Amino acid sequence: MTTGLRRPIDRTRRYGEPLGDFAFRPWVPITLPAPWELTPVTPHSAAEIDQVSRWMAEPHVKLAMNKDWGRDGWQQEIEFQFSDTKTRPFLVGQGGRRGGYTELYRVALDVVADCYETPEFDIGMHGCIGDPEYFGFALPFWVALIAGIFAAHPDCTGVVSDPAAANRQVRALDRAVCAIANGRELGEIDLPHKRAALFRFERDDFYAAMTEQGGVDNVLRELAAQ
Repeated sequence: MTTGLRRPIDRTRRYGEPLGDFAFRPWVPITLPAPWELTPVTPHSAAEIDQVSRWMAEPHVKLAMNKDWGRDGWQQEIEFQFSDTKTRPFLVGQGGRRGGYTELYRVALDVVADCYETPEFDIGMHGCIGDPEYFGFALPFWVALIAGIFAAHPDCTGVVSDPAAANRQVRALDRAVCAIANGRELGEIDLPHKRAALFRFERDDFYAAMTEQGGVDNVLRELAAQ
């Protein structure tokens, strides 16, 4: 994998109309509800890039992500992500121990934007569990991540997930999050690199669901106890 094979998509306009500034603003720090933590992965954070490249070589991650590009390839990938405002990568964990990797992206700058009606103020998320001991934490992490995105970005109207349509495990995870957070499964979509299942979590619906269940912190406590 080399960045020379990739080019940013020019999405400064959509259907002939210029995008607003949301897609081009600098990313702000995202704090997740305790005990969850996000650690930024940057072109200069060698230890974090080392961790990502090791996880991507693990059999369970290779199957889900297909991004085993090696250490040099991941250095180039992170540099590419920081070449514009579309995507930012993070490690996720608790108490200083990292268990997974996630990428957040501005949907308006992605091909997913062509597949539904309200992408301009949405943020998308992909991710994987790297450490097998974190397999049981995927559901509360996804809820915590959505809450953290909305808290950090007041203008964000929705969070989307677009797993491969054939990935039954992640689709089941997103459906479980939908049940907890009033999310919607919008159906399958054809992207240039995969057929995907599109899920969306609307801000107002998410917070209504959390309020009904005693708040985000209470939901996370109950999920952790399961």
